[in-house]
Order: sequence, then structure tokens, then C-alpha cells
Amino acid sequence: MDELFENESPLQESFNNAAQHLKSLVDRLSSEDLLFFYARYKQATVGPCNSKRPGMFDFQGKQKWDAWKKLGSMESEQAMQEYVSHMDEVDDNWRDSKNSKAGLGVGVSTMYNKESEINDSDKTMFDWCKEGNVEKLQGILSSSSASLNDLDESGLALIHWACDRGCIEVIDLLARLQADMNLPDIDGQTPLHYAASCDHVSIVQRLLEHGADARRKDGENQFPADTTDNPEILEILSKTCQEVT
Repeated sequence: MDELFENESPLQESFNNAAQHLKSLVDRLSSEDLLFFYARYKQATVGPCNSKRPGMFDFQGKQKWDAWKKLGSMESEQAMQEYVSHMDEVDDNWRDSKNSKAGLGVGVSTMYNKESEINDSDKTMFDWCKEGNVEKLQGILSSSSASLNDLDESGLALIHWACDRGCIEVIDLLARLQADMNLPDIDGQTPLHYAASCDHVSIVQRLLEHGADARRKDGENQFPADTTDNPEILEILSKTCQEVT
């Protein structure tokens, strides 16, 4: 794409050129600057963030999501203006640079590396769980002596990964197979801690339906409710705790 906008206004043209110039600066900008540009770029070209927050172990993905989400309902024009103004701050000569006319470069995408591709034949039950592939996971569990509650090298069990990734079908499968819905990971965090911290409302609700205990603390003495500021999740957990007291 040569232009971000058709029939560009002067502001849109400056924004377009600034976004194109960013690629040449990635290696010398701080993560804070890159996140600033990423958030304004998304706000200007997509609008307010309405996507789900990435999982607990997608650290860079969560940083990007949080930066974008914080902009709330900021107008596209304001996001473009802040983007261009910040480019002036980090490189006051960028408007004269030939790199500002080189191909589109939303450089913050280089901050995020997806998980390495694994051949299907080499995938473990944890890999299929992370992908949310219920059929493959069920096949392995039915033919394997591995315990549903085994922890992997990261100190997580299947139920923790399912909650982190928001895989409700996998959670239902594990519940049917009688996996421990309150199983602590290596740091004492329960499935509810994972679901709450990732803002997975439907997962929190489903775990509770399957018998998860909202009063369990992790290794840092925190309840699941202490890991989120999502009002819907907080209300669900508060109501649950009141019902059992």
C-alpha cells in the first residue's frame, strides 16, 4: 500500500510519511517510543481497541494492547497529530529524510515474535492445548499415560494454558476429564488467576461453573480478583465470594 489514506489531507500526508519513516528508526528508539507510535497508528487507522487482551505469556503483545487500549475513544485526527508530533521529537530532521518516502514501516511490529512453528508430528499435548485444538488434544489424552495435571517446563498445566489462551472448549474438555480446576502452577497461581489477569470474562465464568474457587491465593498472597481491574470480572468474583461465605 503506497498510502494509508486516499485523498489525503495535509495531516494525513504527514502521518503517512511519519509512519513510513519509522522503519529507519526502530533500532535506536526505546520500547516506550515504539509503543507510543504503535498505539497512535492503530488508533488512527483502526479506531478504538476492541480486541481481546493477549494471553499472560504474550508479554510484548500485552504491552502493545495496553498502550492502544489506554487511548480510549481518542479521535483519529488527534492520534495522527500526536504521532507526527512525537516523530518531530525523536527525529527533528525526519521530514527531510529520503526514508520518509520509503515503504510503510510500522516498526513496533518487530517487537513481537510469534512462537516458533512446530511440525504437527512433534507437537505435545501442551502444544495442541495452546492452539485450542480439542480433537488433537483429546486424542493424545486418550492414548497417553500423562496426567491431566502435569506441569510443563514452564511450570504450567494444560488448564493454565487453556485459560491463558482463552480456549473455552479445551477447558470444557479438561473439566469432563476431571482436571483440577484449582490446580496451582509453579508460582501458586490457579486457573482463575490466569483467566482474570487476561480479562477473559467468559473463561472466569466457566471456571466457576466447573467448581473453581475464587478464594484461593497464589504464591504472592493474591486472590484472582487482585490480578485484574476488569469491572465485569470483579463483579463476578465478588458475587461468587459472597455466595460461599
